[in-house]
Amino acid sequence: MYEAQEQILAPGTGVSRQVHLLGECPTVLRNNRVLIFLTFLGSVASLIISLSMLFVALTTVFPLSAMNLDRFAQGALWVLGAWLMAMSQVFLWRQGNLMAHSSVLLDSYGAHFKLDNVNDAEEVFMPWNGIAAVHYKRIPNAHKFTILGADTSTVTFTSHAFYRPKRVAQLIAERAGLPLVRG
Repeated sequence: MYEAQEQILAPGTGVSRQVHLLGECPTVLRNNRVLIFLTFLGSVASLIISLSMLFVALTTVFPLSAMNLDRFAQGALWVLGAWLMAMSQVFLWRQGNLMAHSSVLLDSYGAHFKLDNVNDAEEVFMPWNGIAAVHYKRIPNAHKFTILGADTSTVTFTSHAFYRPKRVAQLIAERAGLPLVRG
């Protein structure tokens, strides 16, 4: 074991190929596919639960001849629960679509943004020398990141588009040679 370490560490047995730095290799930043799958799965589960709750509400209310105040209140609560589950289904489905279609490509020329575009994905490009600042701030229920261009163009994304948006902004700021500014 000791001799093998000496052979590995011996002079002249180093890496023979050139090491690429982070800024030189194209990097695609997108959300984890497992997270996206779980979001869509939660949406489908919410739909099934909502339909089941609606069925229970209907069986509680009907037949109308057996209606009393308790059955009416119970049916109304089941309908309210079914509606809330349906709204969570819509929210999770939209969130999954947003996360599935958001990506940033960092290459040697600049940053290529595809954000929040489900239909006709339009790409926004900002060259590295065209990025003036990278800002972030806390807004209600999310973090907001803004990439300011030298030509007054801006690209904005939130923590709803990326699971780790601060890491995305840090990589952009590092490659542009700028600090990540809060505020």
